[in-house]
Amino acid sequence: MKVMDIGSGILTLVAVMHLQLYSPGRDSGVPDDMEAIMRICGADSPELVDEYEFERLSSFMVRPLEINLASGSILVASGLFTQYQIASLMDYRSRNGDILSLSELAAVDGFSVDRAEALAPFVSLASDASPGRSSGKPAGVSNSFTVRGSSRRTGVEGGYAYGMKYRLDATGRFQLGLSLNRAYSGKEDWPEGGSFYLAYSGKKHLGKVVIGDYNLRYGQGLALWNGFRMSSLSSPESFYLRPSGISPYWSYTGNGSNRGIAADFNIGRFVISSSVAVNGLRERMYGDKDAGLSLMPVMNVAWYGRSAQVSLTGYAESPDIAQELKTVDGRERSPAAGGCSADFRYCVKGIDLFGEAALDAMEMKVSAIAGTVFPASENLVLASRVTYSQEEYGFAAGGRFSAGESVQLKGQTGFGSSVYRHSGNFSVEALYFPEPEYGSVGPGMQLKLLLNYAVQLTRSVSLAARLSERLRNGTERSRTDMRLDLEYSSGDWMATFRINGLYNKELAVLSYMEGGWRPDWMSVYVRAGIFRIDNWQDRIYAYERDAPGNFNVPAYYGRGCWGAVMVGFRLVKRFRAYLRFSTMQYPWKQSSATSERFGKTECRVLLTFSL
Repeated sequence: MKVMDIGSGILTLVAVMHLQLYSPGRDSGVPDDMEAIMRICGADSPELVDEYEFERLSSFMVRPLEINLASGSILVASGLFTQYQIASLMDYRSRNGDILSLSELAAVDGFSVDRAEALAPFVSLASDASPGRSSGKPAGVSNSFTVRGSSRRTGVEGGYAYGMKYRLDATGRFQLGLSLNRAYSGKEDWPEGGSFYLAYSGKKHLGKVVIGDYNLRYGQGLALWNGFRMSSLSSPESFYLRPSGISPYWSYTGNGSNRGIAADFNIGRFVISSSVAVNGLRERMYGDKDAGLSLMPVMNVAWYGRSAQVSLTGYAESPDIAQELKTVDGRERSPAAGGCSADFRYCVKGIDLFGEAALDAMEMKVSAIAGTVFPASENLVLASRVTYSQEEYGFAAGGRFSAGESVQLKGQTGFGSSVYRHSGNFSVEALYFPEPEYGSVGPGMQLKLLLNYAVQLTRSVSLAARLSERLRNGTERSRTDMRLDLEYSSGDWMATFRINGLYNKELAVLSYMEGGWRPDWMSVYVRAGIFRIDNWQDRIYAYERDAPGNFNVPAYYGRGCWGAVMVGFRLVKRFRAYLRFSTMQYPWKQSSATSERFGKTECRVLLTFSL
């Protein structure tokens, strides 16, 4: 078999130091960290999660949120809970003391067994109180420091990248976060991206103050929402957003956040949040002298009841203030922007109602969203929502179901070690565009259908199927994606087989097999697959098992094969090492529609220390 020319091997060296050890994932086709993040976001596929949200939630898996010690402001900022769940949690702690087990958390009003299982990787039930009493404030100082570096060479060209992170937490009140990053595309040796913050959490009226980089997430995201939002609906948890207000931002890239100062204050049942960001300051600090500067003040006033919340948000953005100080050079000034929104959320007898209406004051455009999530029965949760804007109207409905007897998983014990024989989720989403869209003649229309179904065949064997369909009245009228996964897991051994077929322009097929062995001190995973995808529009994404903390979702295109070996081991109690070697080759003649493809080989090393 003749092999096409292969690019030079890629060698990546990553060195990482953490405060706590990262625990390897459970034996499944999708690593445990990504599986847990998908579940908490309501995503049914890793491709629906973005890199920053993965990075943000992964930090909780390394250092879980201590829900018995955290203040209400910190619980809100985590984005892991709804406001109703936070109110229930705080009330339960004051009446009954600390929560000492996941079973007890599942019994708290607003939670459930499913939700407690989903939160388990991200929270800690640490307590320093006797049963029936609440813990005091956390004490002590903790530090975490992460460094990573990589080098790459393709043909005669080489490159390198590096990054670092540092975080300090003193007595749960003071926090400092700093990250720096240089990507392969960097033109200078110095870091060209990063983020930083200094935060203080108060006791009574002062919730928190953040100086540096922060996220603003209010309502259902119609007015202000930094970062990740689901691009497609799957489980009921994906139908609504969990507003976290002001939260410190800590990422390698620094993209998508605000840089300035922000604070929130508690006055009875009211929370007043205020911030002023200098948009463009980050770009200026990293060498872009032509970046525009504008001020963006924001205020949010929220009322929180036991089972309801209402908030008002207002924001404005000035024109380019830096341009006003320059000599007139013919450039147009950036326009001012501003708007406001009102949102609500209400929970009664397990039924969630949510909605928001927003106004863009500069263009006088109105948008709105409203929906509900409710348990139809013990094993069926349904959701629906409607959306409106001048550009599109939408309606969506879906649900999550389970049926059959409970199956005890082989090799697992304790809370969450059993599953229903049958489970899955479904959704349908319809969009109408008054103007032409996607190449349509006249108004555009789109319909998305999704069905996920899993059956636990035995204690160690499961079968999962995923079918998604997208219909449009423009070009690419239909797009069908069908996936089948057969998984085996027993004790230290696991195996997965996947076949994925997609039809848009032509039929595209991808398939792989993976096997793994994971005793207590070591883990080894081997994956090999082939694909035949002749059109870029038919590309298939498949999440790749990688070293902890690395987000890897490559797009497969062309006619080729690939293989990967992932090894992790613990030499001593406070040290773990990971090695990943992968290669992708194109040994078969490519279609005339396929652009030229070159093979790639990569090696990664990750070292984890506990200090």
